[in-house]
Amino acid sequence: MKKSLTILIILAVLWGCGSNKKAVEENFIPVKTTAVNMVDDHLRVSAGGTVTSQDSPSKLSFLVAGRVVRIVPDEGGFVKKGSLIAELDPADYIIAVRRSKAQADMAKAAFEKADRPVRSEQLEQARIAYERSKDEHSRMKMLYDAGSLAPNDYLKFKAAYESAERQYEMAQTGGQKEDKQQAAAAYRQAQAALAYEQKRLNDTKLYAVNDGYVSKRFIAEGETVSSGYPVVETVCLDPVDVSSGMPEKDIRFIKTGQKAEISISALPDKVFEGRVRVVNVSADPATRTYLVKIEVSNPDGLLKIGMAADVAVVADEKTKMLTVPLNSVVRDTQGAPAVFVFKENRAYAQKVETGRLYNTDIEIKSGLKGDELIITAGQERLRDGAAVKPAAE
Repeated sequence: MKKSLTILIILAVLWGCGSNKKAVEENFIPVKTTAVNMVDDHLRVSAGGTVTSQDSPSKLSFLVAGRVVRIVPDEGGFVKKGSLIAELDPADYIIAVRRSKAQADMAKAAFEKADRPVRSEQLEQARIAYERSKDEHSRMKMLYDAGSLAPNDYLKFKAAYESAERQYEMAQTGGQKEDKQQAAAAYRQAQAALAYEQKRLNDTKLYAVNDGYVSKRFIAEGETVSSGYPVVETVCLDPVDVSSGMPEKDIRFIKTGQKAEISISALPDKVFEGRVRVVNVSADPATRTYLVKIEVSNPDGLLKIGMAADVAVVADEKTKMLTVPLNSVVRDTQGAPAVFVFKENRAYAQKVETGRLYNTDIEIKSGLKGDELIITAGQERLRDGAAVKPAAE
């Protein structure tokens, strides 16, 4: 009996130890870990950004007023330079062109009439009258010089001769010089009026001024628009700019022509390469950041205006630094940055001083030596000294 009791006690103790061990194991929090990374590379200046058009969006409008009878592209559609965008009802402008054409034809006829010489029979009549008046004047002058003709009578013959001479000269030249000039000016004026009305007719069709995509449509078919009222807005998507505000402490590292890597949250599987195109010389007074524009080729149109981007400019300077994944950094109760260090199945909170971003990592200026294992997943459930184990186990 005593022996059996001893065996039962031993079994109870063993069972209790097993249960405690199992309970302890169940208190371990699964985590993921990674080593601190030592970077020896070109300095990367990182910041957020937004995809923008290199040029301001173009708002296309008619130069004349009228009723819209056709709009060709839809919103989001691609248009090539010179392609038709929209068209107004041309009826009124066609009538105006025809009216101006008739007036120009009339002015042309008047000009040609004034410019050409008189008919041959009219010229011959003027010549005969001139010759007759000339002979008569010569006879009367001989009589006047001999004193046989009164001065007043002689002056009448002289005036008739001079008039016949002018009439003959006009018949030879085809009209007065000032009449020709006036007819020519009227013809030129009619031609200018016709060209003006023809241009207004041509302006009833609106064409794209460059390649791009239609980002907005402001009117619909059937609406009446005034001259200058926007019809569509177009933007160029190849290339595009990624505009970013770089912090004051990093702007000294950035120069035009430097390579940059662009990550788009909406396109997680792609990294775009660009070049710094613009580095502004004045800071935004509200944010104390400097505008940097990075040109990115976009032949497939994957990048859309307004997309959020992460920018990493590869500077000329090289640097050595410790980095950890950005998502491994937490905030302690005072709001200071910290990471959890994995050591002997325990998680220990370690305050750190962070620096600039490096791809998806962040620089650790102080607080780590570089040989630690950092917890990168599961740390939101941890407290200092918590029991942990790698998730793989």
